[in-house]
Amino acid sequence: MLDKVLHHRKKFIWITVLSFLLGASIFFVNSTPTRSEKPSVVTPTIFVHGYKGGPGSFNTMLDRFEDNNWGTKRMVIYVTNEGNVRVRGGIPYTMNPFIQVIFENNRASIADQTSWLRTIMTKLHNDYAISQVNLVGHSMGGLASTNFLLNNQEGDYPEVKKLITIGSPFLGIGQNDYFSLNTGEATVDLQVKSNALVTMLNSKENFEKDIQALSIAGVINENDLEEDQWDGVVTKPSALGLRGIVPRKNFSELVFSGPSATHSGLHEHTGVDEAVAEFLWNIH
Repeated sequence: MLDKVLHHRKKFIWITVLSFLLGASIFFVNSTPTRSEKPSVVTPTIFVHGYKGGPGSFNTMLDRFEDNNWGTKRMVIYVTNEGNVRVRGGIPYTMNPFIQVIFENNRASIADQTSWLRTIMTKLHNDYAISQVNLVGHSMGGLASTNFLLNNQEGDYPEVKKLITIGSPFLGIGQNDYFSLNTGEATVDLQVKSNALVTMLNSKENFEKDIQALSIAGVINENDLEEDQWDGVVTKPSALGLRGIVPRKNFSELVFSGPSATHSGLHEHTGVDEAVAEFLWNIH
């Protein structure tokens, strides 16, 4: 009797084991990989805020992009005052991912922000197998992004496909009272004919010839002379100054006019949203 019980028990165990193995083999045969076979085809877009900016600089823009089903914010990268990089989130290879960069020292020099972007790009390339990206920078974020492109000849970085600068003062900010009200190392670089800005313009030969670039400016006083038109902080000629760096065939510019086209209002402007979507992702 005992032998019969043991025989049935062994038989039951073997049936259970075989059923598990069969189920597991079917699961692995039919499972879909969580990563694409070709992660290089995915091009995350990196958003870099400007002087005194932070999470709010691009949060609402990215929320609108998500509401429009243009993509999803998948990663936030924090850079501490010491230049340490902390990453929250990850990059899937099945959608259009957005990466938001936040500098703890949001008054840092262009040189420091450029160095931090190098660290970020190296990490994205080496740790996340990202081979290509787009860059979008508001105000000083556009300057730092451009300066990275002018100084990225060495290093393991993703290839930058497209660049957008929004209200970025490539020719500096000409109001004296702006610098009496604002502080930090960035204020040295943001002045007209500063060493940092002149060096960027003089380094235009380093700009990769295949990168497509779009420069966006805002004008709240369109009835004034063109050289005096501005977004309340940056003049139209200064915001379009990227044309002095990018090869003409790869450069585009857009100007938004009206009361809502203020310096900070540009990243809340639905017209800017549409321009970004069309330029980066061919969404009309």
